[in-house]
Amino acid sequence: MKRHVYDREKNMIISQEDKDESVKIIQLIKKVDNIDEVYVNSESEIISQKQPFLISLLLGYRFDLKENELEEIMKIIFIIWEYFKSFEQILKIKVSEKQFEKIQQRNINMLKYFEGENGQNSQYNLVESDLRHLHSKALLTGIFFQFNHKKSLVEMNNEEKGIILIGMKSLIECFDEINAKN
Repeated sequence: MKRHVYDREKNMIISQEDKDESVKIIQLIKKVDNIDEVYVNSESEIISQKQPFLISLLLGYRFDLKENELEEIMKIIFIIWEYFKSFEQILKIKVSEKQFEKIQQRNINMLKYFEGENGQNSQYNLVESDLRHLHSKALLTGIFFQFNHKKSLVEMNNEEKGIILIGMKSLIECFDEINAKN
């Protein structure tokens, strides 16, 4: 039986599962904050075999970001990997560039539409509708937390930050899509 909490002010339903996932995300963030070279090398090897697109995505950011920013983005990718690597489908089906680009374009289009919406209620309803289908809300929230609390990410210019956040949301949705193929 699923338990839900309804926030009347924001019309948002928060399930017990969402709360449990939040605890898991906090643990993953702590784990990844303390990674060392051995972890990076061993997990990178596994990722290159099971989900090589993650390596390509990270390498694509290396020309646009400062070293400390890139390191934090690498950690975010490891958080996403740690979250999904226990799902059997994720180890069998690889995220493709085509899948990522399709989802990323959808997110970009949604953002453009959002910018054209007038009124806070309309914008809130649009965001709520977009996030309702996301299975990994706590993970995305954890990533937003990183962008609001890691010095190098806080100081990143807004355009780069927006591009990377859309990319991370798109990556999570790729994994959610694969995982739904059970």
